[in-house]
Amino acid sequence: MYKVKFLMGPSDCNDENIPSYSEDFILKLSEELKEQVVYSSIDEIAKEALPIYFIASGGAEIDFNKNYKKTSGKYILLTTPAYNSLASALEILGFLHEQGLEGEIIHGSIQLIAKRLKVLKNVAEAKQKMKGMRLGCFGKPDGLIASEVNNYDLKKQFGMEIIHIELEELIVEFNKGGYQENEYTKELKQKNFDKKEIDKALNVYGAVVRLIKKYNFDAISVKCFELLGRIDTTGCLALAILNAQGIAAACEGDQKALVSMVIANLLTGNPGFMANPNFIDSDTKECVIAHCTLPLNMPDSYSLTTHFESGIGVAITSDIKSQPMTIFKSDGASRYFTHKCTLEKTMHKSNLCRSQMTIKIDDETFDYLMNKPISNHHIFVLGDWVEDFKELYK
Repeated sequence: MYKVKFLMGPSDCNDENIPSYSEDFILKLSEELKEQVVYSSIDEIAKEALPIYFIASGGAEIDFNKNYKKTSGKYILLTTPAYNSLASALEILGFLHEQGLEGEIIHGSIQLIAKRLKVLKNVAEAKQKMKGMRLGCFGKPDGLIASEVNNYDLKKQFGMEIIHIELEELIVEFNKGGYQENEYTKELKQKNFDKKEIDKALNVYGAVVRLIKKYNFDAISVKCFELLGRIDTTGCLALAILNAQGIAAACEGDQKALVSMVIANLLTGNPGFMANPNFIDSDTKECVIAHCTLPLNMPDSYSLTTHFESGIGVAITSDIKSQPMTIFKSDGASRYFTHKCTLEKTMHKSNLCRSQMTIKIDDETFDYLMNKPISNHHIFVLGDWVEDFKELYK
């Protein structure tokens, strides 16, 4: 639902048809958004992640001046093509700039207005959810020398916090054994693979879930390579299930990847594939990406195999049909990269991490990866979400 504050000029100098025209406009906008748009009081608007002022006519700036201090953040000025609505919004925006405040006029066709409002609402709600999020990191990324996040910058930029937990605590919890069955654990156990190895890998999942509950974590990363020699299995299945359940979970203790996965999940509503870029053809701009785990609800189909580097445990090899994707990476503060790419095909080569994709990138992405990458791992999300990521960082 979109709640808007209806504002119009004094009735003695405005057309009596403005209310009915405005209601018709709002009805058409609701149909395009596929969500209801309703008039609300300024007190209700102030509670919204995205406060919207509906500038119905000329002279609305008078009522706006009486109400604007009750909301905070970016002022969204929704306008119509009639009754001096845009003219009033221009006056209001000029006023806001004089106060050192930020605003945006939403104007144009119903289709363009709806598209812009969806992005703005999506980003505003994601920002709201980020505040106070607790990201648990089991072990620090010693082997990844450019993947730690400055906690002060993370709190300042997004309101999230990283909490470090010794990997030993996860190992102790793993040794207790046990996990709660769900649709994913049942599905995994039906796969044609060593049942003892699957059960061992699922005990990692059970241990992580219990620690998430203990520490009230919203997302986690695991320094999983250190697990190999300690418990003789991998974290691949645990992370695959958690990401499918909407809990961002990053490999190798990578904190920047974890923050990026959290942002991607909140903005898109979809889990992200954390992957290594392995090979880029400078002529064709085809890039091979791979990793041994991905969200279980992301591929069209998948099967189980061993972890690539170690040859032990349980990893995932997958197939996904060709479609648009978005590449995204954040440094946990103000720097980020995002661009649209295309998933061309999935593969099953023996010399790469197990879930493998060939994606088509453009010159800008090629230049970024070759000359100024935000470390190694990048997050890939199905669909085109570039506008949403860019809006978040405005």
